[in-house]
Amino acid sequence: MKKYLFLILVFTSFQAFSQKVSIPGSVKRAMNQIDTLTIRNHIAYLADDKLKGRMPGTEGYQMAVDYVVDQYKKMGVQPGGDPGQYTQKLILRKSVVNNSTARAWIKDKNGNMDSLVFAKDFLPVPHPMLAKASGEGALVFMGYGVDIPGLYSDYEGVDVKGKVVVMVTGVPDGIPASTLISHFSSPGNKMNTAFGKGAVGAILVNPNQPFTNTNPTLQSNVALDPNKTTAYGRGFVGNLGFALNGSKTLLTGLFLNSGKNLNQVLADIKSRKNSSFEFPFQFSASYSNTHSEFESYNVVGLIPGSDPQLKNEYVVHSAHLDHMGIGRPENGDSIYNGAHDNASGVASLLEIARIYSKGNAKPKRSVLIVMVTAEEMGLVGSSYFAANPTVPKSSIVADVNTDMPTVIAPLLSVVPLGAEHSSILGNVKFAADYLGLEIEADPEPEQNRFVRSDQYSFVVSGIPALHIKYGNKTNVPGFNLDAFVKEWRAKYYHHAADEMDGIFNFTAAKTYVQLNFLISYSIANTPVKPSWNPGDLFGLERR
Repeated sequence: MKKYLFLILVFTSFQAFSQKVSIPGSVKRAMNQIDTLTIRNHIAYLADDKLKGRMPGTEGYQMAVDYVVDQYKKMGVQPGGDPGQYTQKLILRKSVVNNSTARAWIKDKNGNMDSLVFAKDFLPVPHPMLAKASGEGALVFMGYGVDIPGLYSDYEGVDVKGKVVVMVTGVPDGIPASTLISHFSSPGNKMNTAFGKGAVGAILVNPNQPFTNTNPTLQSNVALDPNKTTAYGRGFVGNLGFALNGSKTLLTGLFLNSGKNLNQVLADIKSRKNSSFEFPFQFSASYSNTHSEFESYNVVGLIPGSDPQLKNEYVVHSAHLDHMGIGRPENGDSIYNGAHDNASGVASLLEIARIYSKGNAKPKRSVLIVMVTAEEMGLVGSSYFAANPTVPKSSIVADVNTDMPTVIAPLLSVVPLGAEHSSILGNVKFAADYLGLEIEADPEPEQNRFVRSDQYSFVVSGIPALHIKYGNKTNVPGFNLDAFVKEWRAKYYHHAADEMDGIFNFTAAKTYVQLNFLISYSIANTPVKPSWNPGDLFGLERR
C-alpha cells in the first residue's frame, strides 16, 4: 500500500508541476560534456591519504576546504559565505561526560532513596551547554515521547512541566511514510519535544539494546552561535537540564512498583493507545561535562540568478565535505578516506557548479553550492547553516542534498527521500523523465536514512528538501542489486576500505550529476516556489 501511495504522489506532483522548464541548448551541451575523468580526479584528491580522512579541525579537512575554494574560483563561482568569503566559520564544541561524576537517584513517596548504577541503569548524554548537568522532578512515563499532529500524541492529557519524562525508542504503528518514521524516531526530536512540553529532564530507553561497556566514552559535537548561547546539531542540543539513556533493567524496575504491566503498556503504545502516566517517584540526576572548542568551515559558492525578483531567492545544493579521519586500523589501514562518503558527493556538486557557471545556464533564482562540515558528527554543519544561512533564511526555497551517491552500478532508478512531502517531487519527476529514470519508494525504511543526511537539517528548519539515493532497478537478468549494494556497504561504508580503488561506475556518476542539476535547475526556473503538500506534517512543523 505504501508503494502505491508513493506512486500516486509522484503522479499528482507531476500534474501540479504543469509548467515545463525549457532547457537551452547551451545547458544541454554542458550536461552532455560532464567529464567523468574530472569527477574521478576530484574524488581522488579528496580521498587521498594526505588529507587523512578529512576530519573537521584537522589540516586534512582544511586542505579539502582550500581545494573546493580553488575550484570555485577557477569556475568563476562567486563567494557565498561570510561577507566576501567562500567560507562560513563555525565554532564546534566537543562535549565529554566525566563518568566518575554521574549520579542518579529515585525517591519514593515515603522519602526512601535508591541510587542508580552508572552503565547498568543509565548513561548520561553529553550536555553541550553546561559544565554540570542536573535536574529533578516527578517521573512520568511518556510512551514513545512523540507528538504527531492529527495522528497520535503521548502527551495528550498529561502535564510534564517541571517533570522528568521516560520514553522508549521507536514510534507507534500507522505512521504513513518512512521519512516520518525516521523523524519521530529521532532521539533529538524526542528530546526537543520533551523540552517544548516543559520537561526538565529526559530518559530514553531502548528495551532491545543492553549496555555492554562499563566505562564508555560518552561524547558529542555541536556547533555554537557566536555568543555561545545556542547549540546546533541533530541530537541533544542542551535545552533540557539533563538527558540520559536508560536500560531495560531501569524501566523494568520502575514498572514493578507502578501498578502497570510493562509488556502490556508497550503493546498498547505500539497500537497507538495512549498509556502515559506518572510514576510514584521523584527523580534526580547530575553529571559534569568537559568542553573543548575548535573552528571549522562550511564552504559556500554563489551562482547569481538572472531574474530581477527571483534572484533574491535561493536553491541550495548541499553535500558534506568531512569524513571520519583516522580510526581503528583495518587490514593495516587506519585512514578512513571516504571516497564514496562523501568525496563522490562533493565531486558531483563541483560538476553541477561547472554546468551552471560554464554552461550559461542563467537560472532565474540564485543557486548556492554548499559543502558542509561535521556531517559525520551529527549533521552539525548543515544544522548550523540551515538555521543561520549566509542569505536571509526566508529566501531559501529548497535544498537538494547529495550524500554518498553509491555509483557502483548502472543508474536506472532513484529514490528521492523527502521529496514526497512537497511540490519538489514534481521537479524530480521532470528530471527523471528527461533522463529516462524510474522513481522508487524507499526500499530500506528500517535504515532511517532520511534523518541521517544533511537534507534533514533543512526540513526541520522548514525548507523543502530531498536526498537522491540509488534505486534497485537493474538491466542484468537475475542480478539482485539490492543484495549487491548491501554486501558492498558492509565492506566499504564507514570503513578504511572506502578508497579510490573500490568500485565506481562513472557513467552512473554522470547521470547522477545530470539528475541533481536538472532538479535544482527546474526549481530555480519555475516561477512558483516550492511548497509543502497541504496538511503535510513537516509543513505543519515549520519552524
